Amino acid sequence: MYKNIATFMLGGSLLLGAVGCTDKFEDFNTNPKAPTPEEMEGDFASTATLISNMIPVLALGQENDYQMIDQMIGYEYGRMTAAANMWGSDMYYGTYNPPISWSGNTFDTTMPKIYTPFFMIRDISEGEGLTYHWANLIRVFGSLRVSDCYGPIPFSKIGTGSDFAVAYDDMPTLYNAMFEQIDLAIAGLTEAAGGTGGALFADVDYIYQGDIAKWAKLANTVKLRMALRLVNVEPALARQKAEECVASTVGLISEPGDAAWSSYIPGGNSFHKTNITWNEGRISADITSYMNGYSDPRLEKYAKPASNGEYVGARNGVFHYSILKTSTDNYSYPNVGQQDKLLAISASESWFARAEGALRGWDMGGSAKELYEKGVQVSMQERGVEIGDYLNSTATPADYVALDNASYNISAASDICPKYDENASFDTNLERIIVQKWLGNYPNGWESWADFRRTGYPKWFPVVNNNSTDGVSSSRGVRRLPFPQSEFNTNEANVKAAQQMLGGSDNTATDLWWAKHN
Repeated sequence: MYKNIATFMLGGSLLLGAVGCTDKFEDFNTNPKAPTPEEMEGDFASTATLISNMIPVLALGQENDYQMIDQMIGYEYGRMTAAANMWGSDMYYGTYNPPISWSGNTFDTTMPKIYTPFFMIRDISEGEGLTYHWANLIRVFGSLRVSDCYGPIPFSKIGTGSDFAVAYDDMPTLYNAMFEQIDLAIAGLTEAAGGTGGALFADVDYIYQGDIAKWAKLANTVKLRMALRLVNVEPALARQKAEECVASTVGLISEPGDAAWSSYIPGGNSFHKTNITWNEGRISADITSYMNGYSDPRLEKYAKPASNGEYVGARNGVFHYSILKTSTDNYSYPNVGQQDKLLAISASESWFARAEGALRGWDMGGSAKELYEKGVQVSMQERGVEIGDYLNSTATPADYVALDNASYNISAASDICPKYDENASFDTNLERIIVQKWLGNYPNGWESWADFRRTGYPKWFPVVNNNSTDGVSSSRGVRRLPFPQSEFNTNEANVKAAQQMLGGSDNTATDLWWAKHN
């Protein structure tokens, strides 16, 4: 059964690697030439190869992709790490003025990684069966991230015609289309989970080793993630979709064994490489402020002590943090190994999403307090630490004290504590839930950036140097990135039409459709 997989893995990797670095929209909008079903009949080799090339969309194991997308954007704006490198420029993400040439990286990297193999799988499978639904799930996961970065994106019209130029979906249309596709993926994966097909993919599935039931849970959890995006703009739809997720027999990622961790790390763990080997970042001061104040047992799993034996993060947005490149022990490195897996979705995320829904009055299968506390418990289990009396703690985040520059010192940004208070206000308990969701998701900064933009929580320190020329405020932070230059080169009319969908300028200060509460 596997006799041809090695051959096709090599060929597929070379093909997709060549396409993955392109900046041309037509590379994923056109229908690529693929092996015929007859050529592949009987051994699943082609779809195994193609799925293995799509899975890294969930967690970017290739170090340069990771650096430009997760390290510089998601982890910086989600306050997981702080940049210790300017990359030879006075313009970068941390100080809110990234060069325009960087702003397209999420689009230009992710879209070909999705659509080149997706079209091949669609043609081979004729839009049916396990691999098609699996690929469609990954398509939605990646598209959600691209949309979280820019807003409107091409989705529903990709692959529907022969033209290179493809229209963008406005965001209500986009979410309706993504919900439709994720529902189809959930149904298809659920049906396939009862069979033996998943075992055929065990060797090339970097996350669940062919356990399709867990992929179905992941799809349902992505749907729940999408539902929470809409609480301020489409509350009825958000509730409907979230309640569908909880009521589904598919289940959600909810235990440590369900969490999505990727073993696709071809050059070693990218989080380790960028922050430690390349010396480009430290744990954020926000993380250490909250976790030091809470005496949080997860902190030793997240960070290494600084030179004083304590956990000292770095402030975000310092221009230039040259001290980090020389006196490296004054700030805490991430505690991550060269061969550790990369996180896509944590075990605790769905519990905190359900807690937020329950706080809003939705039927989430428990009270907000019960679901919140379960989320904290599961997060502690996932990180291998004892919870102790954490859920009864009234401790608050600690003031921040830098080891080398007193001008960076700052009072704690919040007075929220871990202990749930059913008599507290909605906003207080929402903050409590989002703070623990952030800490549980470490180092998944993309989700935390989305939560911050739609809720205003967690409360974070202002960046030290705000060099924005777009009017980005230090309190609200970067709201999105401008559409990529590659789109103006190859899809100009449609990207200009998408600019009119924004309700503001195509820059870093304009809110996404769903992100206007904060």
